Amino acid sequence: MVRQPALPKLAAAALAGGLLLSGCQQVSQTMPDAVRDAATATGQAALTPAVTPVLDLLSKGKTELNSGNLQSALATLGGFSALWQKAAPVIQPLAGDKWPMIDQGAQQLISTVDQSNPTEGETSSAISGLMGPLSALIGK
Repeated sequence: MVRQPALPKLAAAALAGGLLLSGCQQVSQTMPDAVRDAATATGQAALTPAVTPVLDLLSKGKTELNSGNLQSALATLGGFSALWQKAAPVIQPLAGDKWPMIDQGAQQLISTVDQSNPTEGETSSAISGLMGPLSALIGK
């Protein structure tokens, strides 16, 4: 029987161990990414049903406004405050650093609709000021 030197066996074992550790390190580096991606997907899944009715209402108001019917747009947007009270608690924790801009847009819209005689320009600006950030939040 021919005896093989111990050095090649030791080198092979070290190489195998290094590959094993390298694989473990890659798994540990991708695990936080996977958790973050899952959390993002879950947040997105919760956001869409909360944001979509708000965007639908804003879109309807904008269409009425663009048709020259300010009073109809204001009547439609009159339902925004109640809808926002339900949607905001879902949106706020998931919006992150975008929340202040979204909240400011919502407050501006409520303030505009509550005015006695808002202009078409004020109403259009208030709608756009909220539609933009909300659409961006859900990737539309």
